[in-house]
Amino acid sequence: MSLEIRLNGQAVDLTPGLQVSLELVNPYLVYEDILSSSSTVPALPATNRNRIIMGFPDLLQSDALGMRYDCEKYYNGQLLQSGVAILTESAETFALTVVQPLGELFGDLQTKTLPEIPFGTLALPVVLTPVLQSFGRDVLAFPSILNADFYGSNGGAISYSGMVNNYTAGAYATAGPVVPMPFLKEILLRLAELTGVTLSGQFLDDPDLSQLLLYNTRALDGRTTIDLRQHLPEMSIPVFFLELRKLFNLAMSVDTVDRSIRLDFTDSFHKAATSIDWSKKALKTFKKRPEMARRLQLGSEQDSNDALTKDKPDSLTDYLTPEIDSETTISPLTSKFSTLLTDPATGLAITKQAGITEQFSQLANKFGPRLLFWNGVVNGQPTATASRGNYSLYWKGPQGLAATFWPMTEQNRTRRFYVERSLDLTEVDLARLDFSKKVHINGMDYFIANVAISLPIKSPATVLLLKA
Repeated sequence: MSLEIRLNGQAVDLTPGLQVSLELVNPYLVYEDILSSSSTVPALPATNRNRIIMGFPDLLQSDALGMRYDCEKYYNGQLLQSGVAILTESAETFALTVVQPLGELFGDLQTKTLPEIPFGTLALPVVLTPVLQSFGRDVLAFPSILNADFYGSNGGAISYSGMVNNYTAGAYATAGPVVPMPFLKEILLRLAELTGVTLSGQFLDDPDLSQLLLYNTRALDGRTTIDLRQHLPEMSIPVFFLELRKLFNLAMSVDTVDRSIRLDFTDSFHKAATSIDWSKKALKTFKKRPEMARRLQLGSEQDSNDALTKDKPDSLTDYLTPEIDSETTISPLTSKFSTLLTDPATGLAITKQAGITEQFSQLANKFGPRLLFWNGVVNGQPTATASRGNYSLYWKGPQGLAATFWPMTEQNRTRRFYVERSLDLTEVDLARLDFSKKVHINGMDYFIANVAISLPIKSPATVLLLKA
């Protein structure tokens, strides 16, 4: 029975008789963060082999303290865990700590806000079209938005039409604010290119969700070059991903070694058939406890700068799971992303919000993170609203976010309970563990919430199961 730890692909020397506790955590159950599996990273002896592998961190002339290493843990040849370890202390032994999945994934851009990141520029054509592309990809759209308050109380003085990106008779007007709206997918792709992080998954493959726009109020003010970062919300990259996750119930699979993120729909895990049977591995005794918060309250923060939405009209109110038979509390989840109202007379998105423009000294104004669906030119107007096809960015309604992306998750929560049970798991079971898949135990299906075990394996694992 052998435990092996590799740093940057090379096996390091371990202290004889070493025991390591391993905790594997389901990253899909909590939405405010991406929980990572953890384990004690043992202090490594300062042998010649370890010194060479780690770059001689014990030498005073070395700058190795704080160095990062790809860390992998193997047991009997099976890879059980991988991540990034950082050297924190160098003495007679080398101490390391493991970073969180999103902790340093984006390198130097990790803590910067989106407007601080150089996403590139795009030249404004002489004749503006509703969509601007680059290398065959949709980058920006110019939807017409009703906003009588863009210039505050000064609009009348310049005969402002009350429409952002005013489009008449097949062409954009030369007067009034011109505001480009970046395609969300393009910003995600450019983030991947800038950071070297690979993005994939069902969310990126969805043709309707690829038409999402990032709404903003930053006018070009006559500039002929568009700087993309000026039209993005003020949030860091990790917050950007986490807030999108809340909106669309995304399962984020983060690999810090391969530097990749996969964005899938959590509801798809509930729909999948169960193919793993652990009945023979389960010991007889168990502890069962209920989920105390079995109703969901799903909502969005509203942009307080929009006079039409700050008081939350009915279409923008939260979704709440209907009352259930047994007594329970509510689990709230709020995304920073919201959307705009739609004007019933014109079918255009509508707001009452002062814009960001050099005109009338309005550069200090702000906008919150909001999304719209690009719908193309509809009835002679470039249109972006809160709905497209069978999708809506409002929480309530038959096509709303709750009904589209959350129904299976909600159904599971209303009848959820937890079971703590000891299971005789092998290194192969641990290596093949996939938190997106259900396991069957004695007539019941479960998702795995947590696995705690010590290496070398001498006793059963303690497993927290969640009723599927």
